[in-house]
Amino acid sequence: MKRVPQFGWNLGFHLQIDGRSVATIAQGHDYDSWLPAGRHLLTVVTASYAGLPQPTSITVNVEPGRTYVFTAMWDSNLIFLSPAGMWLTPGKEWELRAH
Repeated sequence: MKRVPQFGWNLGFHLQIDGRSVATIAQGHDYDSWLPAGRHLLTVVTASYAGLPQPTSITVNVEPGRTYVFTAMWDSNLIFLSPAGMWLTPGKEWELRAH
């Protein structure tokens, strides 16, 4: 789990895996962990101050021997996780969707 550089110098986020809090990630920090194969729910919410968005989640189907990297990002007051190599914000994904 990584943070995009423009995430904010004074913003951190909480990470939950399968409903269990595992880390609070601040500027300059990452989180690494091993997960067993199978379906897992990754959830993020800001840890820095009140009034920010509800948690957002992404489901990951972990396969044995694979490495998964996600980056925490902001878009339109929304914190979300983006898989490595995918740098589209939810707004841009919506714009590019099939019509």
